Amino acid sequence: MTKRANLDRLLQTYSVQYEKTKARIRKIGFTCKGSLGQRRLPCGTPNCHCHSDPKKLHGPYYQLSWKEKGKTVSHYIPKQMVPLYRQWNDNRRELLEIIDEMESISRKAWDSIRTQKPEVRRKKAGKKTRKIR
Repeated sequence: MTKRANLDRLLQTYSVQYEKTKARIRKIGFTCKGSLGQRRLPCGTPNCHCHSDPKKLHGPYYQLSWKEKGKTVSHYIPKQMVPLYRQWNDNRRELLEIIDEMESISRKAWDSIRTQKPEVRRKKAGKKTRKIR
């Protein structure tokens, strides 16, 4: 088998792997960037028990935080929405893993092409022709 045929076969294999990996993206639902945390906070009532005993703070309250233009953005999330945001966050993580796999396959294909030595075509022995001016 020639070098070119080996390269073509290898690139075809990478192409099939790439398409299978890319197809996994279709199964991913909504995505959400950020981290979800729990907070317990004191209230605004001065005589409440939460001010005298730190173990009796109100909550838990759920907060979603992410970076936007270099600044942290946070939003409180209702407790019943927490499982939804966790799923969306898991979807984002899976999407990033798929993209990493696609880049890895692409890198392997590029390395295969880059390391391939070009075939040298030799001139056939025979009659020489002259240029007519």
